Amino acid sequence: MNTASAEPAAKRNLPPKGWPRTWALFRRAISRRCPQCGAKGIFKNYLELRVTCPTCAYRFDREEGYFLGGYGLGVVFSALIPLILLVLAFVYTDWSWITLELIFIPMTIIMPLILFPYTRTFWMMIDLIIDPNEKTEGQLRHHHLQER
Repeated sequence: MNTASAEPAAKRNLPPKGWPRTWALFRRAISRRCPQCGAKGIFKNYLELRVTCPTCAYRFDREEGYFLGGYGLGVVFSALIPLILLVLAFVYTDWSWITLELIFIPMTIIMPLILFPYTRTFWMMIDLIIDPNEKTEGQLRHHHLQER
């Protein structure tokens, strides 16, 4: 193993376990940062995630179909947030149906685009809490090198 490939991994500063790890992952997910090192710039643009972190070389998609859980989070929250707000609008306002439709139909259409990058970072957070990556990432890198 050469020093160039070991150097980026040395920049990873995610706590090994417990609440400090969970809190660090949450802060990094909400701010769209690398879950391993906390660096900015993991998105090429608002919607497109890079393959690896430019700072620590952490590979974001740990396996094929990795972000399907993130898509699930997006579907749930894109429907749940407007629904909760609609119920609150019904209960606490006297707005007409037309007004509610003018507010909540566009909200329901735009919400998936707004939440998309966050669902990816939150999915990485959930995955790294449930399955810390030391073993899995090593297996992926070995498999990836064999494909070359």
